[in-house]
Amino acid sequence: MVYKTLSQSFDETADKYSDHECLVFKSEQKRYTYKTFKEEVDNIAASLLDLGFQKNDRFAVWLPNTSENVTISYAASKLGLVKVNINPAYVERELEYCINKVGCKGILLSPSTKSFNTLEIFRRLVPELGQSFSSTNELSAKTVPTLKHVILTGTQTSMPGVHSYEDLIKRGGQLSHKSLIERQASIDPDAPFEIFYTSGTTGQPKAATLTSFGVLNLIRSQWEHFGQFITRLCVPIPMFHIFSEIVGVLNAAVAKCHITFPAILPDTVSTMRAIHEEKCTALIGAPIIFRDILMHPDRKKYNLTSLAFGLSGASAMHIDFLRQLEKEFPITRMAQAYGMTETAGVITCSMWAGDEDVQRRLSSIGRPMPGLEIKIADQEGNTVPIGKSGEIQTRGHSVMREYYGDVEKTKETITSSRWLRTGDEGKMDEDGYVYFVGRKKDIINRGGVKIYPVEVENTITEHPYVADAQVFSIPNERYDEEVCAWIRLKPDAPKCQVEDIRNFLKDRLAFFKIPTHIRIVDKFIMTPTGKAQKFKMSEVMVKELQQNTNKH
Repeated sequence: MVYKTLSQSFDETADKYSDHECLVFKSEQKRYTYKTFKEEVDNIAASLLDLGFQKNDRFAVWLPNTSENVTISYAASKLGLVKVNINPAYVERELEYCINKVGCKGILLSPSTKSFNTLEIFRRLVPELGQSFSSTNELSAKTVPTLKHVILTGTQTSMPGVHSYEDLIKRGGQLSHKSLIERQASIDPDAPFEIFYTSGTTGQPKAATLTSFGVLNLIRSQWEHFGQFITRLCVPIPMFHIFSEIVGVLNAAVAKCHITFPAILPDTVSTMRAIHEEKCTALIGAPIIFRDILMHPDRKKYNLTSLAFGLSGASAMHIDFLRQLEKEFPITRMAQAYGMTETAGVITCSMWAGDEDVQRRLSSIGRPMPGLEIKIADQEGNTVPIGKSGEIQTRGHSVMREYYGDVEKTKETITSSRWLRTGDEGKMDEDGYVYFVGRKKDIINRGGVKIYPVEVENTITEHPYVADAQVFSIPNERYDEEVCAWIRLKPDAPKCQVEDIRNFLKDRLAFFKIPTHIRIVDKFIMTPTGKAQKFKMSEVMVKELQQNTNKH
């Protein structure tokens, strides 16, 4: 491990490989070498410093996958600002919450993003936009009182409290960078670096706060572990998601690499085209990214044979589907990463098994990354025997400092000895490989018998016509909870009835694990990051069943 900031590491890498092309933004038709990217980063950083941003000021980024989003990640790190990543699909109430939760001083946004008129949404939240209420020309807004500076991408005319991104680049190029160099040298590697909001599958999002030291050393260990495969990386997942930032965006800080962003918003055709044109050797994404490509009718129009590596995260994938990806995609080797926002993304990776132990590489979620500890614990935090299920807990440099502004939630999640409780069930084999059993909160308790949704989902997806399944609970008077399943069929699947699925499961699952209610649907209810929102599916099913009861 190294004790330095991410910006120090980036400068060293950029100086060493100055003429190497490192970033490609297909939708914007922009391409950067390390030299041209560093120039833009330094110019933006110099302008932000000139505007009066101090160390530890929170700076919100409310953008899709744009070049400005990436630039700010690196510029903020040079100044000791804390980049706050906000979902670009959020509306006023959600945006207000994210800004005020951590007290953002600045925000970067686009005037519009495809179907989203983001500037109009922002004006509804901040009607004072464009008005000056102080001699410093800073914004003053009742709804977001800490927010002082708004930056718009493009060449929007600057007004009080509002700045054009392009103007700031030009301005930064005219400023002396002496103060920037001094500021960068004063940054503490252990200081807050970025804030990511938890996905909010239940309740209000929490602000997980990561350090530069933790993030940099996790990226370095990722590169040492599977860097040989990600020299030309395709990143289609949203940048506000931890997986995209840590396994994608920030790679340029540690090694010579080529990172392609296929589109501003997720798009399957754009991803396939990017792999084809840029000859990407690796693809990262949630399972839905891989499924959508595999099932796309135009897949064979694109040459995807350059792909040597696929890394899936966000949720577990069934071993049969991973094998299918290797065979039909084709991807030379698939692996799964396990992690969470609170751990800077990756805790374990199944690439430890390599090509020598394909079964483990595909069926496990791997062993912990270098410098991280992992244990399977009982309710008291004691390590359980090998092969026995318990809560996955982890400890190490990449674990978050805290939930910003939430002392109690932090204490609930991180023990006094810094073990982070993931809330997930898993088990470990004799060689330290971890196997995901299920999310603790998702476990179904049917009359005192515990049912793991992942087991039922994996069994359902063994059916030749099934593409994917989500299994969750709904309330039941007799059993407290009963099993429910939503199923997506493959596009070319023959007509399939609910009873066909139920009959298929009878020989494969105990009777109490077979879903009482099964629905064949076109799509699941998902978060913007591709995680299934089972609690919302449960609410829909409860409402539907109540309506059916009332009819009778």
